Amino acid sequence: MHVDRDRMSAKFWLDPDVALATNWGFNRKELREIEQILHENLEPLRHEWDAFCNDNLD
Repeated sequence: MHVDRDRMSAKFWLDPDVALATNWGFNRKELREIEQILHENLEPLRHEWDAFCNDNLD
């Protein structure tokens, strides 16, 4: 999952659990808030990612 704002960007893995992969500019507080949002929405995000990947296999 990529999260971008202004000139900042972060990448999080969603599997097997939410984990920060890279960060360019977000501070620790912002990263914790983003991680919390990802945790709260983990199942729908995983479902959408799986649907996106499966649609692109056709």
